[in-house]
Amino acid sequence: MEEVWSKTFEVDGREFEAVFMRRPFREGLEVRIEVDGEVLSIAEFGFGETALLEKAKTMVADHLKQK
Repeated sequence: MEEVWSKTFEVDGREFEAVFMRRPFREGLEVRIEVDGEVLSIAEFGFGETALLEKAKTMVADHLKQK
C-alpha cells in the first residue's frame, strides 16, 4: 500500500498543494502539483521531503513564468 500525504505552499501569491507519494518497493518520493489544470510531477531518489518541496516550488514558479 502506498503512503500519500500533502502539503500546501505559496508561489507568487498563489497557493498550491503538493501531493507526496511513497510506494512500496520503490526508493524515493514522487510529488505531484496541479497548476492551472496541468499536473506537474517530480520523482526523486535520495532527496528528503523538504528538498523535494523546494524543487517543486521552483518548478511551479518556472511553469508560471512560461505562461
